[in-house]
Amino acid sequence: MQPHFGGRRIRDLKRYEIRSYINRRLEQGVKLSTVRRELRLFCAAINFAKAEFGLEDMPNPVARLGLSKEEPRVRWLTRQEAATLIKEAEFNAPRPHLPAFIRLALNTGCRRGELLNLEWSRVNFEQKHILLEARHNKSRKRRTIPLNDDALSVLKRMEQWQEEKGVRSPWVFGWERGRITTFKTAWTSALKRAGITDFRIHDLRHTFASWMVMQGISLYVVKELLGHASITQTEIYAHLAPSQAEEAVQRLLPF
Repeated sequence: MQPHFGGRRIRDLKRYEIRSYINRRLEQGVKLSTVRRELRLFCAAINFAKAEFGLEDMPNPVARLGLSKEEPRVRWLTRQEAATLIKEAEFNAPRPHLPAFIRLALNTGCRRGELLNLEWSRVNFEQKHILLEARHNKSRKRRTIPLNDDALSVLKRMEQWQEEKGVRSPWVFGWERGRITTFKTAWTSALKRAGITDFRIHDLRHTFASWMVMQGISLYVVKELLGHASITQTEIYAHLAPSQAEEAVQRLLPF
């Protein structure tokens, strides 16, 4: 909040000055989410000062400003773009890890950490699923991820590669030096060669969800696959669902 409010007394701050600060930060190109985080810290600091110095009767000018929510980011690839990205990830790659990661993410919707920390002991080839215990995922709930044929093929290829290279690793994304923890350089290079911009690794998860919804899969099913705690989180993909309104009214029986 420095230098905007430096040297000011808390009691003298006005709400219009807080709004002026918000506008200035946004004009500087700062994201609304960042400004909102700054305001939360400022609001908490003022509340602490009120309690510490007996200023409970003093209004907090930052409280309940009612900032509009920032539109959630939903960036996804077309199937052609995804195929191109995988092809470029395979180009001159000394190891199969990045293209394998991309294909698994697109076929399971798993988070980056969920895949990079995946152990072979949690891959069930017979029942065609991988197991995520509570400690393995953000939602802190056990989750079973079904595997389609493409995902199974990727995992078997990784298993074969490790056997061929004599890599004895408990991790699917294991290699000679332990475990892959990042794809930063290879990922950036693959995106550049593929001509794909404004795309992050987490957007592979958005792509999985978007493809599901566009195929008419229920949001509730997608919610379970993604491991969302609330359907509200999954509703950011609702606009991609094919319209079922016309089909619904056609099902009404005539009088």
